[in-house]
Amino acid sequence: MSTVELAIALPGLPPARVALGRTLTSIGSAPDAQVRLAGVPAQWLLVHREGERIAIAVLASGERLTLGATPVVIDGATIGRASAVVEGAIPVGAIAESLAHAEDPARALAGLLDHVIASAGADTGAIVLVEANGHTIAAAREKGGRPVADGSVLLSDTVLHEVLSTGRSVAVEDTAADPRLAGVPSVIDLALSSVIAIPMLLGDRVAGAIYLGVRGVAHRFGPRLAADLAVVASMALPVVAQLRRQTAVHASGILGASPVIATIRGLVERVAPTELAVLVTGETGTGKEVVARALHAGSRRAARPLVAVNCAAIPHGLFEAELFGHKRGAFTGAIADREGRLEAAHGSTLFLDEIGELPTPLQASLLRALQEHEVVRVGESVARPVDFRLVCATNRDLEAEVAAGRFRADLLFRLHEVTIELPPLRARGGDVEQLAEVLLAEAEVQLGTPRHRLGDDARAALREHDWPGNVRELRAAMRRAAVLATGPVVVARDLALPAPRRRAATPAPPPPPAPVAAPPAPPPVAFDERPLALARDEFVAAYCAAALERHAGNREAAAAALGISTRSLYRYLLGDGRGD
Repeated sequence: MSTVELAIALPGLPPARVALGRTLTSIGSAPDAQVRLAGVPAQWLLVHREGERIAIAVLASGERLTLGATPVVIDGATIGRASAVVEGAIPVGAIAESLAHAEDPARALAGLLDHVIASAGADTGAIVLVEANGHTIAAAREKGGRPVADGSVLLSDTVLHEVLSTGRSVAVEDTAADPRLAGVPSVIDLALSSVIAIPMLLGDRVAGAIYLGVRGVAHRFGPRLAADLAVVASMALPVVAQLRRQTAVHASGILGASPVIATIRGLVERVAPTELAVLVTGETGTGKEVVARALHAGSRRAARPLVAVNCAAIPHGLFEAELFGHKRGAFTGAIADREGRLEAAHGSTLFLDEIGELPTPLQASLLRALQEHEVVRVGESVARPVDFRLVCATNRDLEAEVAAGRFRADLLFRLHEVTIELPPLRARGGDVEQLAEVLLAEAEVQLGTPRHRLGDDARAALREHDWPGNVRELRAAMRRAAVLATGPVVVARDLALPAPRRRAATPAPPPPPAPVAAPPAPPPVAFDERPLALARDEFVAAYCAAALERHAGNREAAAAALGISTRSLYRYLLGDGRGD
């Protein structure tokens, strides 16, 4: 049988070659493994070779897979045929897989960098992003996956300036023999013997660069590395766009220049560093989760991931176990102990979206957890301490829900120590055009389309549309436009907005209000020996109910006609004469 070779690249180490000269080959760190590798499980892989076909069984999990031309990743190790994974070659397939399954863009870029450093045999690496006033370092690592707090100490300013300013790659196998770099202080100080920097290009614009360096003379980058890194750079662009969007939200709260958004942004900046519970309200699609993430990013808890729960997406029968966790055997299907979302948010921020959907029985349990700072899993009696900051969101009128008996008033008081009300997009003036440009650029990166700009008629259509779906609808329109536009300019028809909304006729002015007749003289009042306070409250409740009926159930209009707040209207309707 002819020999076929595998290449196995562990993080931080150059690929190890494994000869497959037999039908079955065991690989692990145990002494009896036919191929011994340090840093892997004792009994790790069993490789079955039949001719050119290679099948791999992962002994711990029982997973089986067939190795084709594209390398695979098993337990963090990149495995492929030696012809596909060689020193200095980048495992593009493994990187694509890791990016596809990454939930956080910052972690995705760090993982990408670890792959690239290990495969290229580099000592250091960084992913640099271009900003308006220079550049920032999205990820910086050393060999072996060690993060670097200040990535600037790894970089040659000369190399970085050249690649970011020109958009052309810099690849130098031997810096001592290169006249541009041999005497550069940063190259000498860093002891760089080989360096490569590949631009990440978004059309004709430089979005950033991937940078690798080698110290000493034991290893130098090969000639094919630049081509492989160029492929990786293009794969990283959607992740970079996602990171930019997340960073923009964290830095300034919400995009927009309208006065109402400026006020909200300032409120977010003041409230974020505190421990106050925040209730974010507004129509569907106005960006309530964006505000929640901005509040978390500006808090002392930002180092831990925000835990988000959409209460509208959880079946009512699973609410308690989802929020508070459960013990093994507590109910059918509870096959193992499981922590709930409140426990998962310990030390972080818990974001409960659509809080108005929380079933009434669980509202009491949540209130107790907030007051006592502890939770009890389903099927247990042990109280577990929790420490989280609470942010909630809803598009419901929770005060009306309280009045209807569907939401606990004591829980509402606990949830909205601060309330942030988000305006609909139609009330934000010129913000719609600014948001459209940002979302269009995001869509172009995600969908791989050419760059576009908004034409005058498209801008007019954006301004005229009433955006019932708010920012969510605008994002969908920009994704359509990125694909449907046949040239570099997006025109109105590319937005595919509903014609009645975009070109709605100017409504006729409403008729003047009918004169309000003077109220009739009050009828004689019979004294029935009720306490004055009770009689007064009953009269006020009936009067408010009549006002509400006169205004067809419109609470805001009824309250305005009565000269009171909506909150007072609710209280008077319930017979509470205190009002505001």
